[in-house]
Amino acid sequence: MANHDRVSERYYGEINSEESHEATRTRIHWMCREATGKRILDIGCSQGITSILLAREGFRVTGIDLEEESIRYAKQELAKESKPVQDKVDFRMLDITQWKGRTPFDTVLLGEVLEHFAHPETLLMNIHRLLHEKGTLVVTVPYGYHPFYDHKQTFYAGNLAMCLMPYFEVLKLEVHHKYLCCVTRRRRETQLHVPPTTSQLTEWMKLDHVHFAAVEQNHLRLMNQRKKALDNAVEQVKRLRRQETGEG
Repeated sequence: MANHDRVSERYYGEINSEESHEATRTRIHWMCREATGKRILDIGCSQGITSILLAREGFRVTGIDLEEESIRYAKQELAKESKPVQDKVDFRMLDITQWKGRTPFDTVLLGEVLEHFAHPETLLMNIHRLLHEKGTLVVTVPYGYHPFYDHKQTFYAGNLAMCLMPYFEVLKLEVHHKYLCCVTRRRRETQLHVPPTTSQLTEWMKLDHVHFAAVEQNHLRLMNQRKKALDNAVEQVKRLRRQETGEG
């Protein structure tokens, strides 16, 4: 079953809630700001919005995705752009784990992709191969549990960093609108076992403490709202029953 990620439509506020619209814009703009160099590979480009935004700023972007429908939509959106922007973007339906390309990129974008892999090392090894020495990998994943059928990983600060560290040096780890956002630099050589430093562990624990507390507070607030609505509904049913029996 295809994922049918409609990220461009969410970016422009055409679907879903205002909260989803704002979260999508925040995440995409953050990824664009973290891009370095001139040649960008956008893995899992979906409907192409991030690639097009970067091309408007002069980057040369290759956007790839597994879904034919997404690539078709991305090409239709690109056709609406000016000729200079169109010339800077190449959208392809392509599996990154099978791609034998050799020309290195300055930045690889991995937005909402890593959580779909049960074996992320396959993906990360290919990204390492396709990046320039000291090239940048920008990653975003849902923060914590997200009940989507194809999500095979749940990420918090520590396990995302540990997943990336054999291939990349973690430079920045932040949370924006329930997305865990990470910037890394390519290691010269992969290292299967890279122990984190004490300061790194402390930083990740602090990040998780702050943001997981916020998640719990939000869940508690929603539960209280639902309990209040349920209590009101129960009282309304009781009043209706009293009226029917002439007790009210």
